[in-house]
Amino acid sequence: MRILLLGMGSRGDVQPLVALGQRLGRVGYTVSLAAPADLGHVVAGSGVDFEPLSFDLEAPLREGLGRDSLRGSARTQVREARLMRQVMAGTADALAADVSRLVATADAVVSGALTFDVVDALLAPGRAAGNGPPTKPHVYAVFAPVWPSAHGDSVALALRPRATTVVNRAWSSLAGRVALDLFRPAGDLVRARKGLPRRRFRHYTAAAERTPTLLAASPSVVPHAADWPPALRQTGYWVRDDAGAALDPVLEEFLAAGDAPVFVGFGSMPTPDPAGVSREVASALARLGVRGVVSEGLAGLRVDRAPGLLGIGSAPHESLFPRCAVVVHHGGAGTTAAAVRAGVPQVVVPHAADQPYWGRRMADLGVAPPPIARKDLTAARLQRALEVALSPGARETAYALGERVRAEDGAGDAARLVDAYLTRWA
Repeated sequence: MRILLLGMGSRGDVQPLVALGQRLGRVGYTVSLAAPADLGHVVAGSGVDFEPLSFDLEAPLREGLGRDSLRGSARTQVREARLMRQVMAGTADALAADVSRLVATADAVVSGALTFDVVDALLAPGRAAGNGPPTKPHVYAVFAPVWPSAHGDSVALALRPRATTVVNRAWSSLAGRVALDLFRPAGDLVRARKGLPRRRFRHYTAAAERTPTLLAASPSVVPHAADWPPALRQTGYWVRDDAGAALDPVLEEFLAAGDAPVFVGFGSMPTPDPAGVSREVASALARLGVRGVVSEGLAGLRVDRAPGLLGIGSAPHESLFPRCAVVVHHGGAGTTAAAVRAGVPQVVVPHAADQPYWGRRMADLGVAPPPIARKDLTAARLQRALEVALSPGARETAYALGERVRAEDGAGDAARLVDAYLTRWA
């Protein structure tokens, strides 16, 4: 049986699916992973077949509308949502065509949040069958808790994040409506071509609740919520078999030359003032007298080579983070997971979407100070946050959490759940 994994999004949306693909391959499935064309390097060498989508992701994020949308996310969520919808609408034609072609040749599909609606449209049984079962097995995979819930610590978008209240459920339901509006353009195109009506939100939620769903987040980090739908099954994080790749020799030499450094990197999040952010970071590290590794990323951070300070390109987090004193990052689900598994304290600088949630969770778990919003990042605030993260208490708590999370087999559990579902379907 051939399983198609759809990894629309950034590296953090693709890399966990590589891990799932490897484990499904062990069970005996033929697995292919579709992702933006310029993310093929994330899949390379894994043993999972790569199916490039007909557009890039990182290049548009570096300039134009994609960059503007992420710049706006540092200011208001309304502007973020409006511009992100334009980004999704701009790729709708290509995404609908690509996914239609790939789904047609697959026996089963695992989709993420950005492709759930278009896959649901493609697998709809047709107008005469109403809301019957999909024509092929469909599994929904997510890396953040996105279901409406009253439990603030178990839902990414909560109005009262540290309380259990109906207000949280109402607010996160509203967030789901906004998300559907952002991600539905490709699904709308498919439904129009099939002569199916445009879905209302209640139909969308009903489809999501009856689709077998995997939440790839450790229960030690995201507590189970009693009001999650029965179709949702939570596993630990999905980590690929060969995650601990070798580091660049220059970076390896730097790490060996002194104390464990502070890592600073914002992944795929651009920033409107990379030079200014780089100066603030270098200043904070210098004031504390600690060494630093600064990752360029899509933020475009740059630091001058100096004693105790090194600028790098990309590096495997699973190999680098355990050798750092603190990880300063944007709060992406994948980066947060890697820092948790490394057992080191964190400082989270959220930019958009679910990143504030991960920042709050790290603070609540005692492995990080309260998050610093991207628009509020200064050298003084970063210095104070690093002082907390460098404390013995934060180090001990992070180490203990890392031990618990590393003991989980998230990708293996997920592969077993997918296999069981496909066996029942057959």
